[in-house]
Amino acid sequence: MLEFVLNFLFPQTCVMCGKLNRNYVCEECEKRFNKYKKFEIIDNKKMIMDKLNIHDVNLKQKYYFVQGEKIYWEKLLYCFEYKSIIRKYILKYKFGNKPYLSDFFVNQILKNKKLYEILKLYDIIISVPMEKIKKQKRGYNQAELIAKSIAKKYEILHQEDVIVKIKNTKTQSTLKKGERKDNIKDAYIINEKNKIKGKKIILFDDIYTTGSTVNEISKKLKESGANEILVIVIAKD
Repeated sequence: MLEFVLNFLFPQTCVMCGKLNRNYVCEECEKRFNKYKKFEIIDNKKMIMDKLNIHDVNLKQKYYFVQGEKIYWEKLLYCFEYKSIIRKYILKYKFGNKPYLSDFFVNQILKNKKLYEILKLYDIIISVPMEKIKKQKRGYNQAELIAKSIAKKYEILHQEDVIVKIKNTKTQSTLKKGERKDNIKDAYIINEKNKIKGKKIILFDDIYTTGSTVNEISKKLKESGANEILVIVIAKD
């Protein structure tokens, strides 16, 4: 009865177009998003070996680099291509004071039935942190909202404040690719190393472009004893 009353007073609508709909997103909007749905996993070692046409598995560690930069995460999973309507709504979610859009992105990420088989292999999930002042101004951390929902759904421990951002950096999207690595360097510290030592970690962020942010954090995690890192993002450029 209560559910009926609530649905009558506050009918569910599509989070994208606002039309009445029982699901997070209507069929029309779902079709528009499906054009850019990927759900692909990049294995860093395999990617680099394939690119260099290397077939000897014993050479993996030697070529654990991309364009001269060491990559510290093992795998990257992304759900959408970062373009068109996907880009539009991620930016709305991130900068447009629309935290409720996290429900849509969580719903899309969790639709893939293979995800649980992947995530159950990991011990904890961590979201890319924001500076305290920026988070207070925005009102929420967009990566944290989604990471917490995934953690709750699959009963994975979400560790807050393990990674702390101590440096006020420029917004990465405003910088050229070559500037992003320097901008993010030493911007993060590991607050509680005992919580990540020997752990297999999921690191969640919203967008992957150059990868400077997640690689810098992955480096700090590995230096603090993390065993393996899976990066998950909503979309990849």
